[in-house]
Amino acid sequence: MSFCALINRVALTGSRALLAGVTLLLIAGCASKTVQPSTYILPASTPQQQYSSALAVAIAPIRLTGLLDNAGIVMALNDIEVHQAQQHLWAEDIAIQLQQQLQQRLTLSLPRAQIIAKGQPLQAGLAQREIRVSVNGFQGRYDGSALVQGQWLLLDENGQLLKQENFKIVQPLLADGYPALVRTLAAAWDQVSEQLAAALAEDTLGSR
Repeated sequence: MSFCALINRVALTGSRALLAGVTLLLIAGCASKTVQPSTYILPASTPQQQYSSALAVAIAPIRLTGLLDNAGIVMALNDIEVHQAQQHLWAEDIAIQLQQQLQQRLTLSLPRAQIIAKGQPLQAGLAQREIRVSVNGFQGRYDGSALVQGQWLLLDENGQLLKQENFKIVQPLLADGYPALVRTLAAAWDQVSEQLAAALAEDTLGSR
């Protein structure tokens, strides 16, 4: 018998004892059905383009704004409402994941360069650059796409701004669900990495 049918039977008999028993069963049933959250990491990928530039690059911690700087994956419900998932979470701080993915992609795109997280020692004798990225969009959208949006800065060894670019990448999901969203967000972030690799290569050529 279903819970609804059982509750209707209680109402018809008017038995307080039975009602109390059913209430306890319902409470126990709810308590035993705790749903464990799903956790996600960004998948790794290999860039198609490589550059021969030799330089030392430090990547500053990625700055996330608003709800993005939390464990729950963000979904825009419409043009003004956003939802942060409680059962679909980043397995590791998403800012750290983004920094690590950017470092890995740039290392592959620029095999002659030293690519490190800011704070580690840079190799002497190489032109030194710093990358700073702020992200104000890293979420699913109500139209079935993923949005990655923000700004990156490229600075020289003295902290002087060499180049600044805003980015906005909207990429459709190939399937429904959070796993597809995470993969699509990662693919969009790869495009940001490609922009930065090209900018670093161009800067190196221009400084010769």
